[in-house]
Amino acid sequence: MVGRKLLANNPLLNYFALRFHKEPPVLVLHIGTHKTGTSTLQSVLTRAAPRLAERGVSYVAAGRENRIAHHPLAWGLRGRYSTGMEVWEGARAEINASTAPIQVLSTEGFWYEDPAEVKRQLAFAGEVRIVAYLRRQDAFLQSLYKQAVSSGRKTNFQDWLSEFGYRGDYLTVIDRWADAFGRDAIVVRPYERGSSTIDVVDDFFALVGLDPADTIADIKRGSHNPSPRRELLYFLRAFNQLNLKINYDKLFYSVIGRNKAYVRSADLLTHEECVSVLARYAESNARLAERYWKGEGPLFGQPPRRDLPPMWTPEDPEFFQLAVDVLDGVVKLVAPGGPGTGAVRKKRKPQAPAP
Repeated sequence: MVGRKLLANNPLLNYFALRFHKEPPVLVLHIGTHKTGTSTLQSVLTRAAPRLAERGVSYVAAGRENRIAHHPLAWGLRGRYSTGMEVWEGARAEINASTAPIQVLSTEGFWYEDPAEVKRQLAFAGEVRIVAYLRRQDAFLQSLYKQAVSSGRKTNFQDWLSEFGYRGDYLTVIDRWADAFGRDAIVVRPYERGSSTIDVVDDFFALVGLDPADTIADIKRGSHNPSPRRELLYFLRAFNQLNLKINYDKLFYSVIGRNKAYVRSADLLTHEECVSVLARYAESNARLAERYWKGEGPLFGQPPRRDLPPMWTPEDPEFFQLAVDVLDGVVKLVAPGGPGTGAVRKKRKPQAPAP
């Protein structure tokens, strides 16, 4: 079952694949983080679940409640969205009844929860592995901020960073998971390798011993959690100030669906600013790599040197069309009986909450 073509020349992945195929069965908890291809991975796991089961990997159905990820399990821990702890009962029952060598739970919502409580709710007798994909903080925080604005946040980036910069402290969170499940249970995977990001789907499938080319070659992946380019972000933040009775998610997706150029990641900071942000976490990143990164070298490299893309100006036809598309999206949402009327919803329920 192990994807030998992928693993033969990769001792690290081979190590985890061998560990994952030990007895007793292994439960893999994919805990995020946000903005590391989690939604894409979860979508593929959902659509490929029958094939995975044939190959000994169970993407647990209970606790997803017909969603692509196990967000309800995280919500239940704090009663979010009227979700009670009974959601864990079905997950425990399915996990304990399964004969699959590998079982998978996936939600980035676990990242913000108490690992000790997650362990208590699982009551799992086999081995547990905690898989966390970590993005270089300068890129991660830009992307996380954009998601927050797309869901209704009003503050500018620097103010938001002052309040939520602690989200870049990965070490504190990973240490808590290690305290609950043991240091050997932690599987840290850097989202950037060199100057580009990895394919999280391929990487995760290799970790659990599956060859993506054999399992999911015909499944379209796409982008499930895009970020708005700077110009669109400013429009969105401006509308957030008005407390409009619209569904912010519908507005965002209605606009980016009109032009793929409206989507762009990590375009808020200059190279020098990225280096400065990353330097804030240099010490904790070094300790994180020493304790948990079983690869070679540092967990993250320096941000690649590149200039910020130029912004559209009001004189540019692209800016004018963006303004038209945004206004058209708002008008359609606030029209009587339109699809976006009703109470403002600041967070996407199918996704784990953003700060």
